[in-house]
Amino acid sequence: MKENTRSVLKHLTNELIRLNKEAEAYYTKAREEEGKVDFFGVVKPFAEEVAEIRDQWMPLAQAFVQKEKPLHLHPSQLQQTEENLEIVAIKSFYKKTSLKRQMETFKSVEYVLHQMIDAIEKKV
Repeated sequence: MKENTRSVLKHLTNELIRLNKEAEAYYTKAREEEGKVDFFGVVKPFAEEVAEIRDQWMPLAQAFVQKEKPLHLHPSQLQQTEENLEIVAIKSFYKKTSLKRQMETFKSVEYVLHQMIDAIEKKV
């Protein structure tokens, strides 16, 4: 994988880590507050940002895992992370989302993304 492609993949992965943390903060806030969420003002723009970055990240991540074969990353994990990011982007705004499930989803996404960063840095 070319160095500039690796750099883009690393940047996108870091962006997804940031967005995952931001979603966790939204979720914590949603659980503490009463009232409705501004779907068009907050939820939709955030979900679209996550989707845009995720859609750029996924093909690069798949190519990286296929070519480099990192020890702790597999294509099925990437697929699951892609799905989990979609869940995180939307369900983080709703108080009724299961605390246990949502926290496990945040941790799962974070784990895979950090594994990706580690794999990119080891192969340099």
